[in-house]
Amino acid sequence: MTTSEPAVRLRAYGGLRMWRDGVEVDIGPPRQRVLLAALLAARGGVVGITELVELIWGAEPSQSAVNQLHRLVGQVRRLFEPDLPSRATGRWVHPAGEGYRLVADALDTDLAATPSLDAVQEPAFAGLDPEVLEHPLFVTIAQERIQIAVDAADQPSALSGVQRIAASAPLHEPLQARLIRLLVLSGRRAEALVLFDEVRHRLADELGTDPGAELRAAHLLALEDEQPAAHRPVQLPRRVAGFVPRHDLTSALDAQANNAAIVILSGMGGVGKTAVAVDWAHRLAPRFPDGQLYLNLRGFDPSGRLVDPVDALNTLLESVGVSLASLGGTGLDARAARFRSALADRKMIVLLDNARDSEQVRPLLPGVPGCLVVVTSRNRLTGLVAREGARPVHVNRLGDAAASELLAKRVGSARLAAEPAASQDLVRFCAGLPLALAIAAAHASVRPDMRLSEFVEELELDALSTGESGDDVRSAFSWSYEALSPAAARLFRLLAVHPGPEISIAAAASIAGAGPKARSLLAELSAANMLTEADGRRYTMHDLLHAYADELLESSGERLDAEKRLVEHYVRSIRHSYLMFGRPQVTYLGPPSAGMTIERPADFAAALEWYLREKLTLRAVIDLALLRRWHREAIEMVLDLRAARGAVVEPPADSAEQSERALKAAQSLGEPVLEAGMLRESSIGLHSTDPNQFRSRLERALELYESIDDLAGQAMVWRNMAWSTTAEPSERLMYAKRAVDTAELCGEPSVLVFALAALGSELRDQGDLASAADAALEAHELAVQADVLDMSAQTAVKLAEIKLALADHSAAVRYASTALDLTPPAEVFTPFQASAILAEATLALGDTARASAVVSTFRQAAAQHSHIYRVVWGDDEVDAVISRVDACASSMH
Repeated sequence: MTTSEPAVRLRAYGGLRMWRDGVEVDIGPPRQRVLLAALLAARGGVVGITELVELIWGAEPSQSAVNQLHRLVGQVRRLFEPDLPSRATGRWVHPAGEGYRLVADALDTDLAATPSLDAVQEPAFAGLDPEVLEHPLFVTIAQERIQIAVDAADQPSALSGVQRIAASAPLHEPLQARLIRLLVLSGRRAEALVLFDEVRHRLADELGTDPGAELRAAHLLALEDEQPAAHRPVQLPRRVAGFVPRHDLTSALDAQANNAAIVILSGMGGVGKTAVAVDWAHRLAPRFPDGQLYLNLRGFDPSGRLVDPVDALNTLLESVGVSLASLGGTGLDARAARFRSALADRKMIVLLDNARDSEQVRPLLPGVPGCLVVVTSRNRLTGLVAREGARPVHVNRLGDAAASELLAKRVGSARLAAEPAASQDLVRFCAGLPLALAIAAAHASVRPDMRLSEFVEELELDALSTGESGDDVRSAFSWSYEALSPAAARLFRLLAVHPGPEISIAAAASIAGAGPKARSLLAELSAANMLTEADGRRYTMHDLLHAYADELLESSGERLDAEKRLVEHYVRSIRHSYLMFGRPQVTYLGPPSAGMTIERPADFAAALEWYLREKLTLRAVIDLALLRRWHREAIEMVLDLRAARGAVVEPPADSAEQSERALKAAQSLGEPVLEAGMLRESSIGLHSTDPNQFRSRLERALELYESIDDLAGQAMVWRNMAWSTTAEPSERLMYAKRAVDTAELCGEPSVLVFALAALGSELRDQGDLASAADAALEAHELAVQADVLDMSAQTAVKLAEIKLALADHSAAVRYASTALDLTPPAEVFTPFQASAILAEATLALGDTARASAVVSTFRQAAAQHSHIYRVVWGDDEVDAVISRVDACASSMH
């Protein structure tokens, strides 16, 4: 490294940190941290683009993930070199093949050489998402940390360090064996025996194996000269039968045990909080040799009888050997002080199960950090977090794989394997709730001759009960529901009408007419784990909770009004999004109902992102409006969504069936503008599948637009007619020119943009490239001037394509680059076309370096999105574009 280059230091153990010239650098948001962590973990090796995308965005990345990754790489490069130009590679992060590598040889990093035991007390990359840390890059480093502990476990001075690392590797026999030996050498034989017993049970429960030779030898060492153990409370309940380890929580819990005296496990009813807490406490028990206390506080008991803190303290004091007679008539404060004194010199686990609120728990807390308090609750107990420094851990539903594993343990893997489809249906129905899965499995187990498919067909919420009082999913939900404030309970019921996977704050506010109060009500529902917060602005409701809310709503008489408000919310939110595309309104909506809170994307890119996120919900809301015969609202939504659907080049078949129903509704309304709009909308896609119907519908739409003197509508029909596959070329050209002439009369810029674009395409197809270029240029300049942003990018692509055909390679490069610059991240079609043109044009200009980079970008887009391109454009067109780019690549070698 030369003296002019910055000294860069990176640390992985204990959490990713970075220094430049001795000053710590803020690494930035989570995705940026994951990217830098992956490159550092590779230790100079290449990390592929596909691998990075999956690490950062998960198994189902957004369509724009590759583009976003390239931007992230630029941001990471500027962590090393703040003044680096936006498109420069720089010194540290280099492209390599189909990925990137970090130049590690000049870095000062704790991954460059084998560190000491002290240096690896905290896990590498602590704080990253547990799913990210399951990647082989990070698993390898975690295994190296374990080996460091194994190698160091021969001196008593290493005990505390080895214990911390062993807690994160509970099934690693060599490390556990060395820890047992180390405990014996340190005079802690009783702990060594408890640890062996714990490891033996864990191996049997989770792996179905017995201890190996090394563990057995360590056990024999611990048994030599064993002295009777002192009395200590051992109150932990048995582990739940068929418990499935929650690997998603393991690292978070173990990290909290090292850093906190109080850990709160919160989650919805039936999600398995107690099972997780009991399993974790059993695993940690060897580290707390003075025993374990357990108390069920009955915070959500159906009887409503909470355990009073005084009664709770009486039980706990007796458990640690304090005679209640010695306390006399002392009250809560004196008992709490006596309990703290009793635990002052002890290392114990205190598991407080099913707490209602912070006030119920606070008197039961030890006063010294030597004890670990584990609290479970359906509420988040933020008071304990704020005042006592408790560490919160959220217990979520089981994933599909873990849910299937639980069923296999209860029902038998052979039975599940025999009917995989029914097994998947059973997993989906139980919504990842261990309580629901356990009850369903119990019913299936007592009916071994019944096919799973028949059993699943019978399932409903009532089926998730054992028949014993309070032992069912509905009861578990009802206890949480009854504890809500009246306003939050009402919102929970009303949210049953929302059909989408996520509920925004604005949608919830509109449905309930709650205005700004919706935020606090949603926070209450989230704190009670009746909803799950997705990203601070959106919430999800688990399937079984949705079914329970639907039952409550059905009996409340509130459904119809809630559905009306839901539909109005989306009519108005879609309209606002539509206006961001620079299009004229087809209808005017009038003033909103009281309490309506509208989604208002700030710009075109945000409107496109909003559409893609709400796509499933929007379709379901339109279906609801059609079902309720709210035809006008349904039609307005369908027509206003055309702008977004066109921008993402959505296949017409995706919405064709719904459009047909909306057309029939429009024909019954007697409003020409809506019927004509639906005739145009429903004709999209028919030009190739049913050309006669395509023409017939457009001719009828033209009649309707003429009857109301709607020039904009007429222009758009003429533009659509230019797509006709049955018309002669001269006819299609006449239709396109007629569209332009009519659009110029109507005075609406966006309509003229579409007409000019259609004319340019037709002229190009007929070989008049010069005239096509003039029309396309006029369309592009008008689109930019009038802020018709999606067409600004699309017309730039068409213009680049025509310029390429004219061999005007400089202009082709200019307009293809413009198209890429104008394309929002959510739109994946323009980059495919523009990159192909840019590759050919830059190569023709002799700029092979840029051409090579563009080919790489093109191939990434094609690899990630080609299945979508083929649905929209067909195999022949997509293959032709790919062949052109391949030819460019070949000519560069």
